[in-house]
Amino acid sequence: MFKNVGRALTLIRELRGKTQATVASHSGIGKSQLSKYENGKEIPKLESLERVLDCLGIGSFEFFYTVHLLDQRAASLGEVPNDMDSAASAVWATGGLASLSPATEEAFASVFILLMRLYRQFLETLLRGPSAPRAIGASPHPEPRDE
Repeated sequence: MFKNVGRALTLIRELRGKTQATVASHSGIGKSQLSKYENGKEIPKLESLERVLDCLGIGSFEFFYTVHLLDQRAASLGEVPNDMDSAASAVWATGGLASLSPATEEAFASVFILLMRLYRQFLETLLRGPSAPRAIGASPHPEPRDE
């Protein structure tokens, strides 16, 4: 499970357009430490991982689901080549998206993130127990209506 944590961190960081130095600085860790995480030389402590994910604007559920997808893809196709950059890894992990334009890639990433947020909200609702369903973003306390 932890084999692709580094690949997922690199992929998400690059999709966000952030440098290692920026993420490391905002996360309170050294750039070399982040590099060790991304290269799979060390597994981050949960506290450090939480700060990195916060800087990248991704929740732990979305992150570990991304790791899960990479793990599944690796199991179905074999090992990820070590010489792939993160963009090539993303294409490999999704099954080979035929040369997408940058705008299409950005749209795909946005849709994926929104779907993951929706899925997360759905799971959190299930974990809270039975209650009346509500629309995404709706207030849990409805406004009183004048009659």
